[in-house]
Amino acid sequence: MPVDKLPDQCFDVVVVGGGLVGLSCALALHRQGMTVALVESRPRLQSVADDATWDARIYAISPANATWLAAMGVWQRLDRQRFCPIAQMQIFGDADAGFLQFDATEAHIDQLGFIIESGRLEAALWAALDDSGVEVIDGVTPVAASFSMEQSQLQLSDQRRLVAALMVAADGAASWLRREAGISVQTHDYAQMGVVANFETELPHGGTAFQWFSAEGVLAWLPLPGNLISIVWSAQEPLARELLALDAPSFTERVVQKGGMKLGKLKLLTSARAFSLRQQRADALVRPGLALIGDAAHTVHPLAGQGVNLGFRDVKTLAEVLAGRHHPQSLGDLMLLRRYERARKTDMMAMQSVTRGLSELFSHSQPLVRRVRNWGLRLTNQHTYIKKLLMQQATG
Repeated sequence: MPVDKLPDQCFDVVVVGGGLVGLSCALALHRQGMTVALVESRPRLQSVADDATWDARIYAISPANATWLAAMGVWQRLDRQRFCPIAQMQIFGDADAGFLQFDATEAHIDQLGFIIESGRLEAALWAALDDSGVEVIDGVTPVAASFSMEQSQLQLSDQRRLVAALMVAADGAASWLRREAGISVQTHDYAQMGVVANFETELPHGGTAFQWFSAEGVLAWLPLPGNLISIVWSAQEPLARELLALDAPSFTERVVQKGGMKLGKLKLLTSARAFSLRQQRADALVRPGLALIGDAAHTVHPLAGQGVNLGFRDVKTLAEVLAGRHHPQSLGDLMLLRRYERARKTDMMAMQSVTRGLSELFSHSQPLVRRVRNWGLRLTNQHTYIKKLLMQQATG
Protein backbone atom coordinates (compact mmCIF):
# COMPACT_ATOMS: atom_id res chain seq x y z
CA MET A 1 0.00 0.00 0.00
CA PRO A 2 1.54 3.34 -1.04
CA VAL A 3 2.53 5.79 1.69
CA ASP A 4 0.64 9.07 1.55
CA LYS A 5 2.88 11.98 0.64
CA LEU A 6 3.33 14.34 3.57
CA PRO A 7 2.54 18.01 2.93
CA ASP A 8 5.52 20.35 2.52
CA GLN A 9 6.57 22.40 5.53
CA CYS A 10 7.41 25.96 4.55
CA PHE A 11 9.82 28.34 6.29
CA ASP A 12 11.78 31.48 5.57
CA VAL A 13 15.04 29.75 6.52
CA VAL A 14 16.12 26.16 7.17
CA VAL A 15 19.39 25.74 9.08
CA VAL A 16 21.06 22.34 8.72
CA GLY A 17 23.35 21.50 11.64
CA GLY A 18 22.78 21.75 15.38
CA GLY A 19 26.27 22.62 16.61
CA LEU A 20 27.10 25.90 18.34
CA VAL A 21 27.11 27.94 15.13
CA GLY A 22 23.96 26.38 13.69
CA LEU A 23 22.03 26.81 16.93
CA SER A 24 23.07 30.45 17.22
CA CYS A 25 22.11 31.08 13.59
CA ALA A 26 18.61 29.63 14.01
CA LEU A 27 18.11 31.73 17.13
CA ALA A 28 19.48 34.95 15.61
CA LEU A 29 17.36 34.74 12.45
CA HIS A 30 14.22 33.84 14.41
CA ARG A 31 14.76 36.92 16.55
CA GLN A 32 14.61 38.97 13.37
CA GLY A 33 11.08 37.74 12.77
CA MET A 34 11.81 34.96 10.30
CA THR A 35 10.22 31.53 10.44
CA VAL A 36 13.10 29.12 11.00
CA ALA A 37 13.58 25.35 11.12
CA LEU A 38 16.68 23.67 12.52
CA VAL A 39 17.56 20.20 11.21
CA GLU A 40 19.99 18.09 13.24
CA SER A 41 20.73 14.44 12.51
CA ARG A 42 21.64 13.66 16.13
CA PRO A 43 18.96 13.44 18.80
CA ARG A 44 19.13 16.79 20.57
CA LEU A 45 21.22 17.31 23.68
CA GLN A 46 18.95 16.79 26.67
CA SER A 47 21.33 17.41 29.57
CA VAL A 48 24.93 18.12 30.45
CA ALA A 49 27.28 16.04 32.54
CA ASP A 50 27.27 16.30 36.31
CA ASP A 51 29.13 19.11 38.04
CA ALA A 52 32.08 16.87 38.91
CA THR A 53 32.81 16.19 35.22
CA TRP A 54 34.67 18.64 32.98
CA ASP A 55 34.35 18.58 29.20
CA ALA A 56 37.73 18.16 27.46
CA ARG A 57 36.37 20.05 24.47
CA ILE A 58 36.49 23.74 25.33
CA TYR A 59 36.26 27.03 23.45
CA ALA A 60 37.67 30.51 23.89
CA ILE A 61 34.79 32.94 23.35
CA SER A 62 35.64 36.56 22.52
CA PRO A 63 34.09 39.38 24.59
CA ALA A 64 32.20 40.66 21.53
CA ASN A 65 30.64 37.26 20.90
CA ALA A 66 29.81 36.84 24.61
CA THR A 67 27.94 40.17 24.44
CA TRP A 68 26.12 39.01 21.31
CA LEU A 69 25.14 35.73 22.96
CA ALA A 70 23.89 37.67 25.98
CA ALA A 71 21.72 39.85 23.71
CA MET A 72 20.07 36.65 22.49
CA GLY A 73 19.44 35.43 26.04
CA VAL A 74 22.07 32.67 25.92
CA TRP A 75 24.99 33.83 28.05
CA GLN A 76 22.75 34.42 31.08
CA ARG A 77 21.82 30.74 31.09
CA LEU A 78 25.41 29.66 31.79
CA ASP A 79 26.55 28.76 35.28
CA ARG A 80 29.18 31.38 36.13
CA GLN A 81 31.06 28.74 38.11
CA ARG A 82 31.65 26.79 34.88
CA PHE A 83 33.52 29.33 32.76
CA CYS A 84 36.64 31.38 33.33
CA PRO A 85 37.45 34.93 32.15
CA ILE A 86 40.90 35.34 30.57
CA ALA A 87 42.73 38.20 32.29
CA GLN A 88 46.08 37.69 30.62
CA MET A 89 47.81 35.67 27.92
CA GLN A 90 51.49 34.73 27.98
CA ILE A 91 53.09 33.40 24.79
CA PHE A 92 56.53 31.81 24.76
CA GLY A 93 58.84 30.98 21.87
CA ASP A 94 61.55 28.33 22.01
CA ALA A 95 64.23 30.70 23.32
CA ASP A 96 64.43 32.90 26.40
CA ALA A 97 64.10 36.06 24.30
CA GLY A 98 60.86 34.92 22.67
CA PHE A 99 58.06 36.21 24.87
CA LEU A 100 54.79 38.07 24.29
CA GLN A 101 52.19 39.08 26.85
CA PHE A 102 48.66 40.42 26.45
CA ASP A 103 46.85 41.91 29.41
CA ALA A 104 43.21 42.96 29.55
CA THR A 105 44.12 46.04 31.60
CA GLU A 106 46.42 47.26 28.80
CA ALA A 107 43.47 47.24 26.43
CA HIS A 108 41.19 48.85 29.04
CA ILE A 109 38.78 45.91 28.93
CA ASP A 110 37.54 43.55 31.63
CA GLN A 111 38.83 40.37 30.00
CA LEU A 112 40.41 39.07 26.81
CA GLY A 113 37.80 36.34 26.46
CA PHE A 114 36.20 33.41 28.25
CA ILE A 115 37.09 29.72 28.38
CA ILE A 116 33.97 27.58 28.41
CA GLU A 117 33.06 23.93 27.95
CA SER A 118 31.46 23.04 24.63
CA GLY A 119 28.64 21.02 26.23
CA ARG A 120 27.65 23.81 28.61
CA LEU A 121 27.42 26.41 25.85
CA GLU A 122 25.51 24.01 23.61
CA ALA A 123 23.02 23.31 26.42
CA ALA A 124 22.49 27.05 26.95
CA LEU A 125 21.81 27.55 23.24
CA TRP A 126 19.33 24.65 23.21
CA ALA A 127 17.56 26.13 26.24
CA ALA A 128 17.23 29.50 24.51
CA LEU A 129 15.96 27.75 21.40
CA ASP A 130 13.31 25.94 23.48
CA ASP A 131 11.93 29.32 24.51
CA SER A 132 11.81 30.53 20.92
CA GLY A 133 9.54 29.65 18.02
CA VAL A 134 12.19 27.78 16.05
CA GLU A 135 10.98 24.44 14.67
CA VAL A 136 13.47 21.78 15.78
CA ILE A 137 13.66 18.65 13.62
CA ASP A 138 16.18 16.24 15.11
CA GLY A 139 17.09 12.59 14.73
CA VAL A 140 16.56 12.68 10.94
CA THR A 141 19.01 13.11 8.09
CA PRO A 142 18.70 15.05 4.82
CA VAL A 143 18.62 12.81 1.76
CA ALA A 144 18.18 15.28 -1.10
CA ALA A 145 18.33 19.04 -1.64
CA SER A 146 17.78 21.57 -4.39
CA PHE A 147 18.54 25.28 -4.44
CA SER A 148 17.25 28.32 -6.28
CA MET A 149 16.74 32.02 -5.64
CA GLU A 150 12.99 31.55 -5.42
CA GLN A 151 12.75 28.37 -3.38
CA SER A 152 15.08 25.75 -1.93
CA GLN A 153 13.96 22.29 -0.86
CA LEU A 154 15.23 19.69 1.59
CA GLN A 155 14.03 16.10 1.61
CA LEU A 156 14.40 14.29 4.94
CA SER A 157 14.83 10.62 5.78
CA ASP A 158 11.37 10.52 7.43
CA GLN A 159 9.68 11.50 4.13
CA ARG A 160 9.16 15.12 5.11
CA ARG A 161 10.08 17.88 2.68
CA LEU A 162 11.05 21.34 3.87
CA VAL A 163 10.71 24.36 1.61
CA ALA A 164 12.45 27.66 2.34
CA ALA A 165 13.68 30.83 0.71
CA LEU A 166 17.13 30.13 2.16
CA MET A 167 19.04 27.06 3.30
CA VAL A 168 21.97 27.58 5.68
CA ALA A 169 24.70 24.94 5.83
CA ALA A 170 26.02 24.69 9.40
CA ASP A 171 26.70 20.97 9.22
CA GLY A 172 30.43 20.96 9.82
CA ALA A 173 33.67 20.51 7.95
CA ALA A 174 32.33 17.49 6.03
CA SER A 175 29.14 19.39 5.16
CA TRP A 176 26.59 17.26 3.30
CA LEU A 177 24.67 20.33 2.18
CA ARG A 178 27.83 21.89 0.72
CA ARG A 179 28.48 18.74 -1.31
CA GLU A 180 24.88 18.68 -2.55
CA ALA A 181 25.39 22.22 -3.84
CA GLY A 182 28.53 21.16 -5.70
CA ILE A 183 30.83 23.52 -3.78
CA SER A 184 34.39 22.25 -3.59
CA VAL A 185 36.90 22.97 -0.82
CA GLN A 186 40.59 23.75 -0.59
CA THR A 187 42.24 21.66 2.12
CA HIS A 188 45.62 21.89 3.81
CA ASP A 189 46.48 18.93 6.02
CA TYR A 190 48.84 19.99 8.80
CA ALA A 191 49.76 16.34 9.47
CA GLN A 192 49.15 17.28 13.09
CA MET A 193 46.78 16.26 15.84
CA GLY A 194 45.38 18.32 18.68
CA VAL A 195 45.83 16.41 21.93
CA VAL A 196 43.40 17.60 24.63
CA ALA A 197 43.01 16.88 28.34
CA ASN A 198 42.07 18.60 31.61
CA PHE A 199 44.25 19.00 34.68
CA GLU A 200 44.11 20.27 38.23
CA THR A 201 47.01 22.60 39.00
CA GLU A 202 49.07 23.00 42.16
CA LEU A 203 49.31 26.78 41.76
CA PRO A 204 46.53 29.24 40.84
CA HIS A 205 46.52 30.34 37.21
CA GLY A 206 44.99 33.75 37.91
CA GLY A 207 42.94 33.66 34.73
CA THR A 208 46.09 33.44 32.60
CA ALA A 209 46.24 31.50 29.36
CA PHE A 210 49.69 30.16 28.48
CA GLN A 211 50.95 29.16 25.05
CA TRP A 212 54.30 27.67 24.01
CA PHE A 213 55.48 27.62 20.39
CA SER A 214 58.28 25.25 19.44
CA ALA A 215 59.36 22.73 16.84
CA GLU A 216 57.33 20.18 18.83
CA GLY A 217 54.15 22.11 18.05
CA VAL A 218 51.98 24.48 20.04
CA LEU A 219 50.98 23.77 23.62
CA ALA A 220 48.20 25.85 25.18
CA TRP A 221 47.11 25.84 28.82
CA LEU A 222 43.68 27.42 29.06
CA PRO A 223 42.23 28.49 32.43
CA LEU A 224 39.10 26.91 33.83
CA PRO A 225 37.43 27.89 37.12
CA GLY A 226 39.41 27.25 40.29
CA ASN A 227 42.77 25.54 39.89
CA LEU A 228 41.80 23.78 36.68
CA ILE A 229 43.16 24.05 33.14
CA SER A 230 42.38 22.50 29.78
CA ILE A 231 45.33 21.82 27.49
CA VAL A 232 45.58 21.60 23.71
CA TRP A 233 48.88 20.30 22.34
CA SER A 234 48.97 20.68 18.56
CA ALA A 235 51.74 18.30 17.53
CA GLN A 236 52.95 16.40 14.49
CA GLU A 237 51.16 13.05 14.23
CA PRO A 238 54.08 10.85 15.42
CA LEU A 239 54.52 12.93 18.58
CA ALA A 240 50.76 13.13 19.15
CA ARG A 241 50.41 9.35 18.93
CA GLU A 242 53.38 9.00 21.28
CA LEU A 243 51.66 11.27 23.80
CA LEU A 244 48.40 9.32 23.53
CA ALA A 245 50.22 6.05 24.19
CA LEU A 246 51.72 7.28 27.49
CA ASP A 247 50.25 6.30 30.84
CA ALA A 248 48.75 9.07 32.97
CA PRO A 249 51.87 9.88 35.08
CA SER A 250 54.16 9.96 32.02
CA PHE A 251 51.76 12.10 29.97
CA THR A 252 51.32 14.49 32.89
CA GLU A 253 55.10 14.80 33.32
CA ARG A 254 55.52 15.66 29.61
CA VAL A 255 52.91 18.42 29.89
CA VAL A 256 54.45 19.75 33.12
CA GLN A 257 57.96 19.87 31.68
CA LYS A 258 56.86 21.40 28.38
CA GLY A 259 55.15 24.15 30.38
CA GLY A 260 58.22 24.78 32.50
CA MET A 261 56.42 24.01 35.77
CA LYS A 262 54.48 27.28 35.38
CA LEU A 263 51.64 26.08 37.62
CA GLY A 264 53.54 23.58 39.71
CA LYS A 265 52.46 19.94 39.77
CA LEU A 266 49.54 18.81 37.62
CA LYS A 267 46.93 16.11 38.23
CA LEU A 268 45.27 14.57 35.16
CA LEU A 269 41.46 14.74 35.34
CA THR A 270 40.42 13.50 31.91
CA SER A 271 42.09 10.99 29.61
CA ALA A 272 43.96 12.49 26.68
CA ARG A 273 42.25 12.31 23.31
CA ALA A 274 43.07 13.82 19.94
CA PHE A 275 41.64 15.13 16.68
CA SER A 276 43.28 15.70 13.30
CA LEU A 277 44.11 19.26 12.26
CA ARG A 278 43.25 20.53 8.79
CA GLN A 279 42.67 23.95 7.31
CA GLN A 280 39.75 24.06 4.94
CA ARG A 281 38.14 26.80 2.88
CA ALA A 282 35.07 26.47 0.67
CA ASP A 283 35.55 27.82 -2.87
CA ALA A 284 32.26 29.70 -2.48
CA LEU A 285 30.25 30.66 0.58
CA VAL A 286 26.97 31.07 -1.28
CA ARG A 287 24.81 29.69 -4.05
CA PRO A 288 21.32 30.85 -5.00
CA GLY A 289 19.22 29.91 -1.98
CA LEU A 290 22.19 28.69 0.09
CA ALA A 291 24.73 30.17 2.52
CA LEU A 292 27.61 28.39 4.29
CA ILE A 293 28.60 29.25 7.86
CA GLY A 294 31.02 27.92 10.48
CA ASP A 295 33.10 24.84 9.71
CA ALA A 296 31.07 24.21 6.55
CA ALA A 297 32.67 27.41 5.23
CA HIS A 298 36.10 27.31 6.87
CA THR A 299 38.27 25.61 9.45
CA VAL A 300 41.43 27.04 11.01
CA HIS A 301 44.31 25.82 13.16
CA PRO A 302 43.28 25.95 16.85
CA LEU A 303 46.43 27.83 17.94
CA ALA A 304 44.55 31.17 17.90
CA GLY A 305 41.38 29.78 19.48
CA GLN A 306 39.30 31.56 16.86
CA GLY A 307 37.39 28.76 15.10
CA VAL A 308 34.00 29.14 16.79
CA ASN A 309 34.42 32.92 16.99
CA LEU A 310 34.77 33.01 13.21
CA GLY A 311 31.57 30.97 12.96
CA PHE A 312 29.69 33.32 15.27
CA ARG A 313 30.90 36.27 13.18
CA ASP A 314 29.54 34.47 10.11
CA VAL A 315 26.13 34.33 11.76
CA LYS A 316 26.18 37.99 12.80
CA THR A 317 27.15 39.11 9.30
CA LEU A 318 24.55 36.89 7.61
CA ALA A 319 21.85 38.21 9.93
CA GLU A 320 22.85 41.81 9.22
CA VAL A 321 22.85 41.25 5.45
CA LEU A 322 19.45 39.54 5.48
CA ALA A 323 17.98 42.25 7.70
CA GLY A 324 19.18 44.92 5.26
CA ARG A 325 17.59 43.45 2.16
CA HIS A 326 15.09 45.47 0.12
CA HIS A 327 11.62 43.94 0.12
CA PRO A 328 10.40 42.02 -1.83
CA GLN A 329 13.95 40.75 -2.43
CA SER A 330 14.13 37.02 -1.66
CA LEU A 331 16.30 35.77 1.19
CA GLY A 332 17.86 33.43 -1.36
CA ASP A 333 18.73 36.14 -3.89
CA LEU A 334 22.32 35.55 -5.05
CA MET A 335 23.19 39.25 -5.20
CA LEU A 336 22.07 39.62 -1.58
CA LEU A 337 24.00 36.55 -0.41
CA ARG A 338 27.16 37.69 -2.17
CA ARG A 339 27.20 40.68 0.16
CA TYR A 340 27.58 38.19 2.98
CA GLU A 341 30.31 36.33 1.10
CA ARG A 342 32.33 39.47 0.40
CA ALA A 343 32.00 40.65 3.98
CA ARG A 344 33.27 37.37 5.43
CA LYS A 345 36.10 36.46 3.06
CA THR A 346 38.58 39.03 4.40
CA ASP A 347 38.18 37.94 8.02
CA MET A 348 38.25 34.26 7.09
CA MET A 349 41.32 34.43 4.85
CA ALA A 350 43.24 36.67 7.26
CA MET A 351 42.73 34.27 10.15
CA GLN A 352 43.68 31.25 8.04
CA SER A 353 46.82 32.99 6.77
CA VAL A 354 47.93 33.99 10.27
CA THR A 355 47.34 30.60 11.88
CA ARG A 356 48.91 28.63 9.03
CA GLY A 357 51.86 31.02 8.89
CA LEU A 358 52.55 30.76 12.62
CA SER A 359 52.22 26.99 12.58
CA GLU A 360 54.70 26.65 9.70
CA LEU A 361 57.10 29.24 11.11
CA PHE A 362 57.49 27.39 14.40
CA SER A 363 57.75 23.97 12.75
CA HIS A 364 61.20 24.89 11.37
CA SER A 365 64.26 23.85 13.36
CA GLN A 366 66.83 25.92 11.41
CA PRO A 367 68.77 28.27 13.72
CA LEU A 368 68.18 31.39 11.60
CA VAL A 369 64.41 30.82 11.45
CA ARG A 370 64.43 30.13 15.20
CA ARG A 371 66.17 33.45 15.91
CA VAL A 372 63.83 35.40 13.66
CA ARG A 373 60.61 34.00 15.13
CA ASN A 374 61.71 34.62 18.71
CA TRP A 375 62.89 38.10 17.79
CA GLY A 376 59.43 38.72 16.31
CA LEU A 377 57.70 37.79 19.56
CA ARG A 378 60.03 40.02 21.58
CA LEU A 379 59.64 42.95 19.16
CA THR A 380 55.84 42.68 19.23
CA ASN A 381 55.88 42.62 23.03
CA GLN A 382 57.77 45.91 23.05
CA HIS A 383 55.26 47.78 20.87
CA THR A 384 52.06 48.69 22.69
CA TYR A 385 50.27 49.84 19.52
CA ILE A 386 50.84 46.54 17.69
CA LYS A 387 49.73 44.59 20.75
CA LYS A 388 46.58 46.70 20.99
CA LEU A 389 45.71 45.98 17.35
CA LEU A 390 46.20 42.25 17.91
CA MET A 391 44.02 42.32 21.03
CA GLN A 392 41.29 44.19 19.15
CA GLN A 393 41.27 41.45 16.50
CA ALA A 394 41.22 38.64 19.07
CA THR A 395 38.46 40.15 21.23
CA GLY A 396 36.13 41.16 18.38
